[in-house]
Amino acid sequence: MTSTNSSSGTGPTRAESTTGVSPKSPPGPSGTATSPSGTATPPAGGGDGGPRRSVLFRNRDFRLVWGGESISLLGSEISVVALPSLAVIGFDEGAVGVGLLIALQWLPFVLLAPVMGVFTDRMNRRTMMQVANAARFVILLSLPLAWTLDGLTIGHLYVAAVLKGVFDVVFQLAYQAYLPQLLPREDLVDGNAKTQLSRSVALIFGRSAGGGLVGLLGAARSITVDAFSYLLAGITLMFVRFREPEPQSHSRGLRATLTDLRGGVTMTFGNRLLRYLTLMATFGNTAVSMVLAMIIVFGYEDLDLSAAQVGLTLGIGGAPVVIGALLSRRINESLGIGRTLLLTHSMLVVAFALLPLAQLGSTAFAVTVLIVSQGISSFTTPVGNVGVMTLIQKATPPQAMGRVGGASLPLVWGANAAGPLLGSAVAVTISNVAAFYLAAVLAVVAVVWVVLGAVPRLVDDVPEDMRVVVD
Repeated sequence: MTSTNSSSGTGPTRAESTTGVSPKSPPGPSGTATSPSGTATPPAGGGDGGPRRSVLFRNRDFRLVWGGESISLLGSEISVVALPSLAVIGFDEGAVGVGLLIALQWLPFVLLAPVMGVFTDRMNRRTMMQVANAARFVILLSLPLAWTLDGLTIGHLYVAAVLKGVFDVVFQLAYQAYLPQLLPREDLVDGNAKTQLSRSVALIFGRSAGGGLVGLLGAARSITVDAFSYLLAGITLMFVRFREPEPQSHSRGLRATLTDLRGGVTMTFGNRLLRYLTLMATFGNTAVSMVLAMIIVFGYEDLDLSAAQVGLTLGIGGAPVVIGALLSRRINESLGIGRTLLLTHSMLVVAFALLPLAQLGSTAFAVTVLIVSQGISSFTTPVGNVGVMTLIQKATPPQAMGRVGGASLPLVWGANAAGPLLGSAVAVTISNVAAFYLAAVLAVVAVVWVVLGAVPRLVDDVPEDMRVVVD
């Protein structure tokens, strides 16, 4: 599953399970609970035994953070189309140039995430998010400004891609570490679900909007929209009232940083649950990204589909990502987080194993198989993402979230870059279909990690013996 979390479903929150009792916030006046933002929240059952209301209605500060993040995610998806379009239209770059541009944005996740994770645990997370948003605003705005002044170069575009990737890492690590401080434990599923909904909606509508804006305004000017989305996100953070605890004091210098780096790796891979969740996400992400890269080639070369037919299959097949995001909270709370992860990754095996069958029938049959396969993958991805992020946050003390995220991101997010490369290599040496079989095998391995990590027995919390111990 991709990393990186949505639902307006309202299943009851389980306070007790086979994994123990979920810690509650300290009781406030009149029997209510006090959230980390200092606002009174009703009991889990809404005071009358009914479903728990969405966190959006109960936590003003989360509403602000989530709203700003939703705006910036939509802007980011516009740039997914606009940046490569600028390289192609403005500088006549081909596949190599566009591939390099995309790779440069992922590179910081692989190279810098561990170090950034260390600093995330040493600094104020909200400040880090504000700095990241301000930096991305300036970086992206420099592109249309330089274009307007006839001073934009391909080197400028590549440098902007790298710098944006750096501050993407800063923001991602800070956001993941900030959420467990902002929300009570029993609201983490709901909070992660809302974030995943934003990602899913942005994925569907942001890229469509990006294509329209490129056609209307041009590639360079379209990037202005993304730049200002970061500015708006930064402004919303200014109105958050919650003040996170002061970071624990740390020794400074290279030796202390290296010690913290080793500590992040030890906490992540020395803890059984986090180790297997990281391996599960890495293999799952590799499989998903491999299929996403190869399915277009498969449609053209093996199934003789037209561009319109390929677009139709990807559009319809991708739509269930929003449905999955909407239902992710309800599914995780109803089935339990562990069993949900087992189910979603098992469904990926089915989805990828279906793809070779598209060759066995008519064009209509092939299109149907591709839509069903993509629909299963799109639906399960946000559901699984919510479960993964929630378990990591519940297993990891807030003061260690940065280092744990920094240790896992190079594998989990690096898989998004490794999948297409691996799929292309298999397709060239064997066949396109062989890449789908390999993706199915990788998804099976992800299921194995779920089982070995004893994840299916976890319902809504992580028992003490499975949580990270910070020295």
